Amino acid sequence: MNVLSPIGALYEVAVRLRCWSYSAGILRTARLQSPVVSIGNLTMGGTGKTPATIAFGKLLLDSGHRVAILSRGYKGQHRGGPLLVSDGQRILTTASEAGDEALVIARNLPRALVAVFRERAEAGAWVEKHFGVDVHLLDDGFQHLQLHRDLNLLVIDVTNPFGGGLPPMGRLREPLDAIRRADAVILSRAEPGCAYAELISQVRRYKPHIPCFLARQELVSLRRLGEEKDLPLETLGRPGSVAFAGIANPAQFFNSLREAGIEIVKSFSFPDHHNYRSHDSQRLVRECQDLNVNAMITTEKDAEKLSPAEFLPREVFAARVAFEFDDLERLSKLLSDVAGVAVR
Repeated sequence: MNVLSPIGALYEVAVRLRCWSYSAGILRTARLQSPVVSIGNLTMGGTGKTPATIAFGKLLLDSGHRVAILSRGYKGQHRGGPLLVSDGQRILTTASEAGDEALVIARNLPRALVAVFRERAEAGAWVEKHFGVDVHLLDDGFQHLQLHRDLNLLVIDVTNPFGGGLPPMGRLREPLDAIRRADAVILSRAEPGCAYAELISQVRRYKPHIPCFLARQELVSLRRLGEEKDLPLETLGRPGSVAFAGIANPAQFFNSLREAGIEIVKSFSFPDHHNYRSHDSQRLVRECQDLNVNAMITTEKDAEKLSPAEFLPREVFAARVAFEFDDLERLSKLLSDVAGVAVR
C-alpha cells in the first residue's frame, strides 16, 4: 500500500462529509431570484471552464438576456464585500484586485455584469438588488454547494479526464461519483471526428443517460498586450516566438500554439496564477535577446497581470481561445428546459 494513501482516504472522507451535510440540510444552500447555471469541473484547474463560461455568456447575451457572472475571484487581493468587476459597460477594477480569471471573463463579455466574492450567493443577491438580472453564470461552481443552481454543468477535459485520482497522488477535487450531481457533462478539448464513447461510458456508470456534449477549443486570434484589437494568428511570423504561461496546464497551451501554426522557439512554465515580478519579465527579455526573437506569446489570464513597458523593446501577444459546441441546438434546449432560460 502506498504510504500516502491514508492522506487520500482522509481527504475523501472530508469531501463526502461536506457534500452529505449539504444534501441533508445541515449546511445551508441559498437561492437567488434569477436562475443559476453553474459551470465547473472535478479536477484542479486546466479543463477549460473559463472558456466555457465565456461561451455560455455569449450565447445568453446574444439571446437578449441580462447576464451576471459570479466568480470567486481566486488569487485576487480584494477582501471586502462583493466587488463589481464590470457593470456591463466598462471594467472597473484590476486583476490584482479581482483575480485574473474574472478580468478575462469581463474582457470577453463586455455586456455582462461580473462580480467576485467568496460567498457567491451574497454576490448574486447584491447584483440582483442593484441591477436587472435574467440569469447568473456561476463560474467554477461545481463544488460551491452554498448556492443552489438550476442547471449544473460539469466540464471534463478529454486529454486528462480525472487527473490521476484524489490528492495527494492526483488532481481530483472529489470522488468520481460526484458526477451524479451534474445535469450534463461537457467534454472539452475534443478532436473533430472523435466520439469518445469509452469516456462517455465511464461517465454514465455514475449517472446513466446523462447528456454529454463535445466541445472544441482552438486559438482564433491574438491581442497585443495593452491593446484591445484582435489580430490574426499570422501576425506572429518568423523567426518564431518565446511562449510562457502560468496556468494549470501550460503544456496544453504550448501544444495548441504549435497546432495553430505558431512557431515556438522556446517555452517557459510558471506556477498556476503566477504573480509576475520584474525579474520574470527581465529574464524573458534576455531569453528573446539571446535567441534573436522579437515577440512573446502568452495566455489571456497571464496577460491581465502584465504591462507592455516591462518587456520593451520586445512585444507580447495574448492568444484568444474560442470554445465551440458540437450540438448547440440540444444544449440550448437543455438551458431552456432545465434552467428556464430561452436561447435562440
